[in-house]
Amino acid sequence: MPRSLIAFTLGASLLALGCSHADAAKRPAPPASPSPAAPDEIDRVRGCWIQKVEPDGRATLLLRLLPDREHPQWLSGQLQRADGDDPDRRVQLWFARDGRTALLASRPITDPTPAPASKPAPMRQLPHTKAIKPNADAMASLIANPQARIEYERIPAAASPTLGASMDTHTLDYRERGASKHLRIEVSPEHLKLSIVGAALSHKPGTPNSAAVVLFDGGRDGCD
Repeated sequence: MPRSLIAFTLGASLLALGCSHADAAKRPAPPASPSPAAPDEIDRVRGCWIQKVEPDGRATLLLRLLPDREHPQWLSGQLQRADGDDPDRRVQLWFARDGRTALLASRPITDPTPAPASKPAPMRQLPHTKAIKPNADAMASLIANPQARIEYERIPAAASPTLGASMDTHTLDYRERGASKHLRIEVSPEHLKLSIVGAALSHKPGTPNSAAVVLFDGGRDGCD
């Protein structure tokens, strides 16, 4: 084959290859297949929990956090004294299963849906009660707010677990709407701690305003 013909054939091949690459660059890339959505971390708190005076001592508080019958998109529960108490005077807890919001209430509620930002939550002076003896300060200050319900919004960046927590502990933080206090969840497969960070425990001199009020600190228990 003459050299001129070889050169022409090679040049045409390179030109065609260049055009095919150019066309490929112009074509949009195929859409990436969506990755499966992982369940939100809040489901780690699902189940039954028990707080004891010591790891093997007398039970003081019970907590069951399970999907609510009327609102299955929420986990609901209440802090219940192990030796019996008034069901209408328990701290109610609600956690949206999409992980975005949480709710504390000083009385049973029928609808956990957060109130519109422009509409304040209904006000109600909390009763002075010792229904939850080990956590009486938490109930009395629920949570230093004269409200029937306190709404929280999830904070994406979580704090580090408490010193001494197990390596598999996950920390989830929620900020109170319109305030600086946080609802903090520290949960591992066998342990759950709920606390309010930034709540004043009392008005006594020397009491730090940023003290943490522990609502619950216990281990996993079997559900009936």
